[in-house]
Amino acid sequence: MKTFVETSSILLDGIDEMIQDGYFNDRTEAVNQAIKEMLDRYKLGKLRLKEKHYNENRNNEHK
Repeated sequence: MKTFVETSSILLDGIDEMIQDGYFNDRTEAVNQAIKEMLDRYKLGKLRLKEKHYNENRNNEHK
């Protein structure tokens, strides 16, 4: 699937530098990795919040 994303030249320069340094093969790989990491952090944050609420409810039941 293709999509179009506008971004700043500063970010593109950074991605291009990482490609030149061998971290990624191309911009697509770099952007996909960045999106995956962002989604992983988001999902982890949701799990931590759910765990916090679970523990708070458990503690309140034992009072």
